[in-house]
Amino acid sequence: MTQPAADKVRFKFVTQCPRDDGCGVFVLQMLTGKPYDQIAGMIDWGVQTNHYTTWKELRGVLTALGWQTGGLRMAESWSDVCGVAVVHVEGDHFILYDADNGVFYDPGQPDGPDLHSHLVPMNYLPVQSPENGA
Repeated sequence: MTQPAADKVRFKFVTQCPRDDGCGVFVLQMLTGKPYDQIAGMIDWGVQTNHYTTWKELRGVLTALGWQTGGLRMAESWSDVCGVAVVHVEGDHFILYDADNGVFYDPGQPDGPDLHSHLVPMNYLPVQSPENGA
């Protein structure tokens, strides 16, 4: 693991470990700074007891919180991802990636953030904060 310089870290890292579920909610927690329970409470889980999320649910929460999102974009490599983005990677997992600073926030890791990722991006959603446009 290679930790980034402190001035490159924009978001407070949160791990989902030892949980197997909740990566999407943890990504939104890191991105927005809102508590896990608040974000999870914004999603209609129905009878589902595990917190497995889809793009529809993640986009719904971001919109409700006033975040601007671009359209869902395909990615074949990390160089395809621009700005700050929620990224869906192989293995049906979500992470937060700050492409401007090259910093990966993977809630599936016990420590972070990191300057490197072995994960393979599939698609991503660029996001913009309602407060500062970052």
